[in-house]
Amino acid sequence: MLIPVEIIIAGTGLATGLIGSYVGLKNRVLLAEVRKEAAELETRMVDRICHIYVRAGECRLQEDQVREVLGKLAEEVHGLAHRDQHRKHERETPPDC
Repeated sequence: MLIPVEIIIAGTGLATGLIGSYVGLKNRVLLAEVRKEAAELETRMVDRICHIYVRAGECRLQEDQVREVLGKLAEEVHGLAHRDQHRKHERETPPDC
């Protein structure tokens, strides 16, 4: 029982086509997974960078607020010291001549 050459050639072509389709689908699945992982990694990197800069911006804002409060306190202390000097001079009785 000999198998005709035409059937062998057709069977070989069919098997090759099926194997090629299977490999192509596997490649697409792998490529989709790689793209998904790359997108997740990119998202994590962007989030991390954004959080770093947001935190740095928040630190600058807090530093500015602290400087503002310290400046107001310094002005208040300076004003109180200046006022106390005037009161001290007002309390002193002039020397008897």
